[in-house]
Amino acid sequence: MKKGITFLMTVVLALMMTGCAASFIDSSGGRDGSTFDRAVIVGSVRAEYLYIDRTFNGASIMTQVMKEHNGRPYDIVTIRSEEGIEQDVYFDISKFYRKKTYADDLE
Repeated sequence: MKKGITFLMTVVLALMMTGCAASFIDSSGGRDGSTFDRAVIVGSVRAEYLYIDRTFNGASIMTQVMKEHNGRPYDIVTIRSEEGIEQDVYFDISKFYRKKTYADDLE
């Protein structure tokens, strides 16, 4: 019985830790997502959507594209406010994005 409870607690803790990493958002130091230099650092695409939902109440996501800038990967998400104003929000995705290479196919 004790082994079963210990196993269950370990699984729950592991899942909680995975969820926290996936929703990592760093908008400190003036990172408001307005430019590449002020991009919000995130740990997942889910974190991007959480940031948009929390920061731009009622905004709709129009497009999402990945671009490289100064050797770093960024997601640029175009949103539309309830008033109809469109704007781009920049996310630094270098924490989780890895470009696939030919060598990956050989593994």
